[in-house]
Amino acid sequence: MIDLHAKDIPVDESQLELTRDKVRGFIFPNTPSTQQDQEAFEKAVLYQYEHEATQAQKMQEVPDGAQSFSIGDFSMSFDKDFLQSRLTRKTICPAAYGVLLRQGLLYRGVEGRC
Repeated sequence: MIDLHAKDIPVDESQLELTRDKVRGFIFPNTPSTQQDQEAFEKAVLYQYEHEATQAQKMQEVPDGAQSFSIGDFSMSFDKDFLQSRLTRKTICPAAYGVLLRQGLLYRGVEGRC
């Protein structure tokens, strides 16, 4: 997945909290417990928020509900997971994934690792 981040994305606190919940679900059963964990978690949340907001801006050009379209010989369709709201390894922002991975928050069953 391409890592897209537009400049000057306005922060909507309610959407940011939803992003926090999605990232918490993605790292489950791990929980950020140390100060370093919290900082890495918040950094990943902001990366994910910016990534999703940038994708939403770019998708405004495609009508709601469109699954594919053709113009002459050109056609496009989206992967079924592309517009899914649940985070997966395929849909998470690559930068957010990197931050969580390096902090150890993606290792399942390693709770209390510090």
